[in-house]
Amino acid sequence: MAFSIVAAGGGLIDVNFATVAWAWVVFLVTFWCLKRVAWPMLQEKMEEREVIIREGLERAEEAERRARELMEKQEAILQASRDEAQGLLAEARSAAENIKNETVAKAQAEIGAERDRARKEIGLERAKAIDELKRAAVDLTLEAAGRVLERELRDEDHRRLATEVIDSVDSLR
Repeated sequence: MAFSIVAAGGGLIDVNFATVAWAWVVFLVTFWCLKRVAWPMLQEKMEEREVIIREGLERAEEAERRARELMEKQEAILQASRDEAQGLLAEARSAAENIKNETVAKAQAEIGAERDRARKEIGLERAKAIDELKRAAVDLTLEAAGRVLERELRDEDHRRLATEVIDSVDSLR
């Protein structure tokens, strides 16, 4: 028996109860087959995929954690290298400063030693010059006295006397 919305002649929507019943039977059989066979397999595949995705996420998180640890270790090593480089630079600066100070001190010591040596040489030359002047003054005094007395004074006593006079004049200065 056919039920029709439109009166006779077959309209756009004709409802046939036999077709509707068969459609429900086919639907229920298909639903039952899907529920018994396809959905468990689908659910199993979905669970496997979920496990794979979860494991992938866990591995990714583990890899990220390890990468962070490695980055932190690298950062620590880099910082240690920077600190060591700074220490080496400071040590090199200190060594250079020490070498500079030692060189300056050594140069100053050499200059001081050279100055002392020059003073000693000047003192010795001065003493020699003074002795020569004294001898020349004694000789001139004796020669002048010999000319005044018109005879030559060669006696050692007279020479000693002239030397004493010149020394006393030198000490008065």
